[in-house]
Amino acid sequence: MGDELFRNKERQEAERAELERIRRENRTNLKALLLTLAIVIAPFLALLVSLDFALGVLAAALAFSTWLTWKVAGDVGPVLASRLRVVAWMNLALMLAVLLVLSLRLTA
Repeated sequence: MGDELFRNKERQEAERAELERIRRENRTNLKALLLTLAIVIAPFLALLVSLDFALGVLAAALAFSTWLTWKVAGDVGPVLASRLRVVAWMNLALMLAVLLVLSLRLTA
C-alpha cells in the first residue's frame, strides 16, 4: 500500500518514453559516426588497397549517408528538414559522381 502512494504511472511512462527516444537517437548518432568514418577512411584505403575499392567504400558510405540524412529530415522541423533534404540531394549527386568514376575505371 505504501509503495503505491509514491508511484506515479504517468511519470514512469513519460520517463520510459524519454529513455526510448534517447536510445533511438544514440543509434542514429552511431550510424552517422560509422558513415562519417567510412568516408574519412576511403582515401587511406585507396593508398593501402586500391582506388577501386576505396571508391566503392566511398559510394556505399555516401549512399547510406543520403538515406540517413533523408530519414532524419522527416523527424525534425520544417526549416531544418528542407536543409537536410538539400544535403541529402547533394550526397546523392556526389555518390552518383563517384559511381560514374568507378564505372569508368572498371570498364577502361
